[in-house]
Amino acid sequence: MGRVDPANLVAYREAHARVWPELLRELKAAGWNNYSLHLGDDGLLVGYAESDDLDAAQAKVAATDVNRRWQAEMARLFATEGAPDEAWVHLDEVFHLETQLAAAGE
Repeated sequence: MGRVDPANLVAYREAHARVWPELLRELKAAGWNNYSLHLGDDGLLVGYAESDDLDAAQAKVAATDVNRRWQAEMARLFATEGAPDEAWVHLDEVFHLETQLAAAGE
C-alpha cells in the first residue's frame, strides 16, 4: 500500500500500462505470482501478490539494477519520499471467501 501524488495519476497509469519487460521477467523469476496493483482516484495504491516467500521475492527483485532504475522513475510520481518498493505497508488478511466457505462445510 502506498500513495501516488494525485497530480501524477495519469503518468502512473501510463507507466504501468507498459512496464519494462526486463522488470517483468525479474519479478516472475524471483517468485512473484498473481501480482496486481489497484489505484484509487485519491492516489491510494494497493498491491496484491502471491509468493511462497514474498520477503525473499522482494529482496531478489530489490537487488536488481532494473528495479533500482524503475523505482527511481516511479519515486517522482509518489506523494512520499524514497523508493516506493521500500515503503510498503503490509496488511493482514481478515476475510477470505473460500476459506470461510470451506470451514462452514460448503
